[in-house]
Amino acid sequence: TNTIKILDAIRIHNPECKFINMSSAAVYGNPSALPIKEDSDLKPLSPYGWHKLYAEQICKEYFYLYNIQTINLRLFSVYGENLRKQLFWDLYHKCLHTLEVELFGSGKETRDFIYIHDLMRASDCVIKEGLFNGEAVNIASGIEIEIKKAATIFINEIDPNINLKFNMIVKPGDPLNWRADISLLESFGFTNEVSIENGLKNTVQWLKEKK
Repeated sequence: TNTIKILDAIRIHNPECKFINMSSAAVYGNPSALPIKEDSDLKPLSPYGWHKLYAEQICKEYFYLYNIQTINLRLFSVYGENLRKQLFWDLYHKCLHTLEVELFGSGKETRDFIYIHDLMRASDCVIKEGLFNGEAVNIASGIEIEIKKAATIFINEIDPNINLKFNMIVKPGDPLNWRADISLLESFGFTNEVSIENGLKNTVQWLKEKK
């Protein structure tokens, strides 16, 4: 509903305005093959994924019907400073209260993490080079990493004495494996600069400062 309201306001009051829709890799669900390309099947597993897909379709409609310039950024697993939710935020607060933390799944699930500063650089590339024809663009690092490995790197920055375990329960709506094909984003001039190790180190430093 909010996407429609914004696009209709653009249509009426400022039709030259470009609209960037922050979508999500959740529109892909569990992909049948990796890496995930923008033209891969869209099979969301959760209401969140379906709603992101609806918003993308609305952006396409406004481009084709009204020539409003729109683009959909399919964000994969964003992390970094000022993100007060999701895996690392929750994991940090668990680490403050116990020397044994538990996460869902087996730990062998994979994600394609992108650090917040790389996300900003990617967005800048899209603004400068994107076609704004209702297209979708994967926003990711293009690097697949197991949750267990990423969580271990993160915990070791907090306290190497903390033990990590997984409960083997897969939550409904959670995909198993993600790795993005970022060829389109790279054609806009993007290169991933921040490693997961450095990004998580910066994240822990920020979290400690906010404690």
